[in-house]
Amino acid sequence: MILDPTSVLASMATTNFAAAASVYAPPHTATLEPVAPSERIQALDLLRGWAMFGVLWSNLNDWYAVTDETSRFDRILSFTQEWLVESRFYTLLCFLFGIGFGIQLMRATERGTNVQRTYLRRSAALLGFGLIHGLLIWHGDILTAYALVAFALLLFRDATPRRQLAWAVGIALFSAEVISRLRWLAGQRYMVAREPATTANWIYGHGTYAQIAAQRVHQFGDWWGRWGLVTYFAVLAMFLAGVWAIRSGFARRVFSEPRTTRRFFAACVVVALIGYAVEVFGRGFFFPRQTAEPTTMTVMLSWRRFLFHALDWSVEAGGLAYAALLLLAFQTRRGARLLAPLAATGRMALTTYLTQSVVCTTLFYSYGFRWMNRVGYTGMFTITVALFAAQMAMSVWWLKRYRFGPVEWLWRTLTYGRAPAMRVLAEPALP
Repeated sequence: MILDPTSVLASMATTNFAAAASVYAPPHTATLEPVAPSERIQALDLLRGWAMFGVLWSNLNDWYAVTDETSRFDRILSFTQEWLVESRFYTLLCFLFGIGFGIQLMRATERGTNVQRTYLRRSAALLGFGLIHGLLIWHGDILTAYALVAFALLLFRDATPRRQLAWAVGIALFSAEVISRLRWLAGQRYMVAREPATTANWIYGHGTYAQIAAQRVHQFGDWWGRWGLVTYFAVLAMFLAGVWAIRSGFARRVFSEPRTTRRFFAACVVVALIGYAVEVFGRGFFFPRQTAEPTTMTVMLSWRRFLFHALDWSVEAGGLAYAALLLLAFQTRRGARLLAPLAATGRMALTTYLTQSVVCTTLFYSYGFRWMNRVGYTGMFTITVALFAAQMAMSVWWLKRYRFGPVEWLWRTLTYGRAPAMRVLAEPALP
């Protein structure tokens, strides 16, 4: 029997939350299968839904030529974007992706099957979605990066949770420093100049469809050339941290034990505040003004930037603090009931993400409503709330009738080589 997500989440609040947040032991089968609704960790769906809200809000401010502040509320929203929203929700998604991979590993172990072939198909399908999204719909795609990093996770599948955490910390601390030094030695010392953002925004807002398509492909490739390598390892570190969290049991405790959740929230707030203090008060020390052309020796021996990144975890800690705060609300009866639509949206996270891109490009690009460079921070927030509210309502309606979102169903079909049942079976009448 498949239940309405609202009734499922409401019932969780009246029963043992720890049991509801855990992964139910699946039946032993010879092959891996899509996760049934009864096996899902509802807290993960909740956090994915929350991340989708933050991603939409941040993307609108970052990529659609928001206008300058004209009111006090605009200034408040601008400050919020820069210090409280920027990159926090993408980081949370990375962490949740790692948790999902860890769950797949554990399910495969329980069944005595090898996850590699299925997981490679899953990652390849996600890569296909990402390339279609980035090259044909919206150049700010993140699915391509997630898919490419997902392939590397297989290298760590047999490592113990402790080693996975050690790799996550090591990659997070040292990868960017190693890459910057290797680039310097290879002669890649300065960024190649590119056209101003105003040029690209004009093309999106006023150009022909052919011009927009060419600009989209250009910016997609340009981003990967500039930031792809550093971003790759940063995402890998968060993925590995997520794998460690679920395999070590820490994530389950945070999901199900309010005391652990409160402690985790407090720790994240402390780490975030330290990071903010470093950003606000320490930049003059960590990034002193260059008085002479840097030499190979000074670049190789530089340490202040490394120390800055070692101390500034405000983005990662901020995103996890939001998650912990939401979980505390979810661990109450009223909270579970009120947050049910958000969790339903999280079950359809891939469909939600792609739909946001289709709607937003239609609103802002020249082949749609031409809102590029015409909407301020208040307007962007209004669009965020309105669009996401519609997506939550649609997700609840859809999941009353279907087991998966449409893109999630396609993803599972490509992953497992067969189409899973889509319709929700009607509950049999009581005798």
